[in-house]
Amino acid sequence: MIAGTEHNPDIWQAYLRELPGHHDPSSVNTIALEKLLATRVPSVLTTKEETRVRVTDVRDGRSDSFLCETPDALQQALAMDNGKLRIVSIYSVNAFSPLRISPALMADIFRRYSVHPGFIQVLLSFASNVHVSEAGNNYLFAGKDGGDSYITYQINYVEEKHHPRGLLWSWRHTGVYHHHCISSGGEESDLFILLHPTEDNVYERRIQKELQLPPPQDIPSESHTGREHRSHLPTALHSLALSSFLGNWRWYLRDLGKKFEKHNDLALIADPDEATPLESYDMLASLRDLNDSALRAQVCCRGSLELVERLKAATSSGTLSTADDTLERAVTACDAIGTELRGYLASCDELIPRIRNAIDLAGYTLSLHNQLDTAKIDRELRDLIGHLEMLQRDSVDDSAAVKIITFLSAVYLPGSFIVSLYGMNFFVFDTDARQIVIAHDFWVFIATWLPLTLVTGLVYVLIVWFDAWWKRKPFNLFARPVKITKLQSPRG
Repeated sequence: MIAGTEHNPDIWQAYLRELPGHHDPSSVNTIALEKLLATRVPSVLTTKEETRVRVTDVRDGRSDSFLCETPDALQQALAMDNGKLRIVSIYSVNAFSPLRISPALMADIFRRYSVHPGFIQVLLSFASNVHVSEAGNNYLFAGKDGGDSYITYQINYVEEKHHPRGLLWSWRHTGVYHHHCISSGGEESDLFILLHPTEDNVYERRIQKELQLPPPQDIPSESHTGREHRSHLPTALHSLALSSFLGNWRWYLRDLGKKFEKHNDLALIADPDEATPLESYDMLASLRDLNDSALRAQVCCRGSLELVERLKAATSSGTLSTADDTLERAVTACDAIGTELRGYLASCDELIPRIRNAIDLAGYTLSLHNQLDTAKIDRELRDLIGHLEMLQRDSVDDSAAVKIITFLSAVYLPGSFIVSLYGMNFFVFDTDARQIVIAHDFWVFIATWLPLTLVTGLVYVLIVWFDAWWKRKPFNLFARPVKITKLQSPRG
């Protein structure tokens, strides 16, 4: 029993101690590897009491499969003699969930089969979505040490999901580890460790069909005997992995193309005067999202093409198999997949510049819309300044008129007051002569009116001076009004 040691970092010590005896210690950074095994690897494995691992053995021309749902069942299946070919398939609930195997059981598998440490990098990619910074990295390792050959890689791809609100795409990855061994007697054996993001995936179903195995959910920890083993199966598993997922790029790129055509048509007929800034911004954001998706697909396809070419080279050198018919078939499959991937890359090279052109057009439309809004605001501001200028001019004219009226009132008001005071007795109408006769004491009126007028004017001047002094403004009784100049807009 290994249960109960899931959180103990020492469970990897046995694997680390035996590692130098199976792999070149100079090519393995054991210090960094120990840290990864103790800190990062446990986060991609389950912390629950659950196991979902299928062990398939092919020997004596027949295949047996065991779906292990408990740690004990898995240990019993691993302890059996696997014969020529063993496939250990480890499942996850979905791409975001940990693999359903405990750290202790995974450590036991690594130690039992002396798994090459390069496979740890593939293992760390699980329990999370395909990270954008790692989309083009397949963590490919292909090496040979005497009669042992090691190949490890992951495939980044997309899968379509039918959703009630439309067709969505999920980014996923599948991990593959292959150890091909040739004994001193010339016998060949192969070990595969497959990491699946979901239990019911295309790759797993094709393997079951190749071996004529029933679906995993129909095998409650029982063995099953399938059809006879075919000699090309080890190399065929690589071809199955590549062909199961890489063909999805065609439909993904087509879906991107349809979305682009829709946005491109809208961008070409968009009227800056009618479109709102929010609509232009939404279109620009959608086009940028399409551009990012196309770039990510391009990076993944380029990484997959490099993976195919490396697998082709490994196959041609006899790393995977020594049978001539198997080599020819594997090389042909790699050539076909490589040609397909080059076509996808050519589609990306065609689509990405067109999306960028549409982004430039949408950005120009948004900029033009902003310029039109600025020009409209500028016109309204100039009209407002014109109205304010007219109001100011009218205010100045009214102020001047009030000053004149005030001054005239100051002149005539004392006389009116004096006349009222004396009751118009300084002027007498002679009926006989039919003319106005000025009284002899008219000088009294003059002597009273002139000083009073001067006093009134002096009081007015004093009031104006006091107001200027109180407001701390220069005193200027007869200042000319300042000429109003028209404010110029930024555009002139």
